[in-house]
Amino acid sequence: MKTRLMILAGTAAMMLTLSACGKKAEGQVVAIVNGEEVSLQELNAELAGQNIPDSVDKKLLMKEVLQRVIDRKLLVQNAKSQGMDKDPEYLTQQRRLDENLMVNLLGKKAASSVKIPDAAAIDKFIAENPQMFAQRTRFSLDQLQFDMPADPQRLSVLQKDKTLAEVATSLDSLGIKYVRGNSMLDSATAPPALMQQILKLPAGEPFILPAGGKVYASVITGRELTPTPPEVARPAATEAIRRRDLADISTKTLKQARDSAKIDYQTGYEPPAKGAAPGTPAAGNPAAAAPAAAPKPAN
Repeated sequence: MKTRLMILAGTAAMMLTLSACGKKAEGQVVAIVNGEEVSLQELNAELAGQNIPDSVDKKLLMKEVLQRVIDRKLLVQNAKSQGMDKDPEYLTQQRRLDENLMVNLLGKKAASSVKIPDAAAIDKFIAENPQMFAQRTRFSLDQLQFDMPADPQRLSVLQKDKTLAEVATSLDSLGIKYVRGNSMLDSATAPPALMQQILKLPAGEPFILPAGGKVYASVITGRELTPTPPEVARPAATEAIRRRDLADISTKTLKQARDSAKIDYQTGYEPPAKGAAPGTPAAGNPAAAAPAAAPKPAN
C-alpha cells in the first residue's frame, strides 16, 4: 500500500509538471516564467498610479515593465529554492504587509462611502474654522530640533524653561545635541486645539512638539495674516470635511472592533494608562505633550 501511494504521488507530481509545461502565454497571460503566469492585470497594476506622458510608446513601456516583473519573479523563485519563504523573518514581515494592505483597502472602501458635502455644510465649516480661512496666519518660528532620547522622561526638566535659551541650556546639561534654525507654522494646517494652546502661552515662551522621532522646541517670532482666497477656500473646505468624516468612520469602526474583541495581554504588556503619551515629553508646558506634526522648515 505504501509503495502504491508513493507511485500515485509521483504520478500526480508528474501531471502537475506536464500541466505547467503545457501553459501558453495567450489571452490574459502575457508571459510564463518557469510555469508561473504573469497576467495582463498584474502588468497593469505595475503601471497603476504612474504619470505616463502621452508621448511615451505605451507598447514599448509595457514590454520594459514586463521584463522587470519577470526579473523579480526569477529572483523570488531563486529565494524560494533556498527556503527563504519559510524563514521566520520573512513570514513576520509578510504578515505585516498583508495586514497593512488589508487596512489600506478597508480605508479605501470607507473613503468611497464618504459623501461630498453640500454648499450649506461647506459654508458652516468655513465659518467654524476661521484659522483655516479668513484668519489664516503664518507664524515665524525660532526653533531647536533634536532627536527624541531613549528615555523621554529626561525631557521633563524642560517644563521649567520659559525661554528658548533656557531650553538650549537644559539640553546642553543633558548632553543632547540640537540644531537651531527658522521654521514656519501655518494655522490652516495645524490642529485647532493645538493652535489654541500655543496662542495662550505668554509671549516668548517656547512650546515643544514631538514628531517622527524628533522633538521641536519653538518660539513665535512673527506672524502674518494670509487669508485663504475664496476660490481656494471652498475646495479646501470640501476636502477637509471629507477627511474629517473619513476619520470619524475609521474611529467608529475601530471602536466597534475593540468593543467586540477579546484581547489577552501578557503581564507587562498591558495598554498604557489613559492620558499617557509614550515617547513624548511630560506635560508642563501647555503644548508639551500634544502630539502633532512638526512645523515644516521654511523654504
